[in-house]
Amino acid sequence: MGLTFLQGIISIIVIMALAPLFAGMVNKQKAILTGRIGAPVLQPYYELIRLFKKETINAGTSSFISRISPLINLVSMIVAAAMLPVGFWKPIISFNGDIILFAYILGLARFFQILAAMDIGSSFEGMGAAREATFALFAEPIFFFTIGSISFISGYNSLFDIYHSIQLNNVSYEVFIIVCSISVFMLAVTECSRMPVDDPNTHLELTMIHEVMILDNSGIDLFLYQYSSYIKLFIYALLEISFFYPFSQKSNSVGILIFITGSVALTFVLGIVETITSRYRMKNIPQYLLFATAIGILNLLIYTFTK
Repeated sequence: MGLTFLQGIISIIVIMALAPLFAGMVNKQKAILTGRIGAPVLQPYYELIRLFKKETINAGTSSFISRISPLINLVSMIVAAAMLPVGFWKPIISFNGDIILFAYILGLARFFQILAAMDIGSSFEGMGAAREATFALFAEPIFFFTIGSISFISGYNSLFDIYHSIQLNNVSYEVFIIVCSISVFMLAVTECSRMPVDDPNTHLELTMIHEVMILDNSGIDLFLYQYSSYIKLFIYALLEISFFYPFSQKSNSVGILIFITGSVALTFVLGIVETITSRYRMKNIPQYLLFATAIGILNLLIYTFTK
């Protein structure tokens, strides 16, 4: 029990420490693919340090909601990270049904961020909050029809057990897992405000979703929001990388190698997607999300009736 707890704590520290690095690697890949030098890989750390030193100024129309929301966001991301399987180590929070808690811990962070955006009283932030709430309605089913479908087939309902039940021993199941990983990737770019759903680098309020909700935040509050977004991106990266767990069952060293290789490969894939794809029109984003949900449902049905 003591060793498991220690491993869980180390896993959380690793996720929190490497999350900004992962975001920096994605940004570097995008810069290289567009023919630029770009910011250094460690730039997210520099940005966090800069924001931490800045003074926090709150809008005169804001209430306590705007003050507690950034902290709730960060704590929610840390709790979600504590439920993730990192290699062979069992997460510090793991129990039957934790897949539901994981989804709604992330939902809690979104809920308070939407409340804080509306609490400011800005029309632009209210617009971003409305978009976030609308797209979340379409995004959440993707999670339950992808990770949930693996849970349904394996009979497990804990994230650790679900991923550790994956056995690539027949072609139909391999195809099933590949399609699930595609759905999770589509969910990741949506939840983390990446292309083609949102542009993390835009400064045009009329087209922003996530960034427009934190326009009036500064100092520590903006630090907490930014750090939360880095952790959230890395959380979804781990959900994607964990599909390769079967290849590391025999060796810890192979597991570490797959973790590192998978992380680097995923930054390259994200960089390519954000470089070659354009931002969807707002009216087309629900169709994109419904498509991801549909392939998750069809994937489960096809595997169930053909295995």
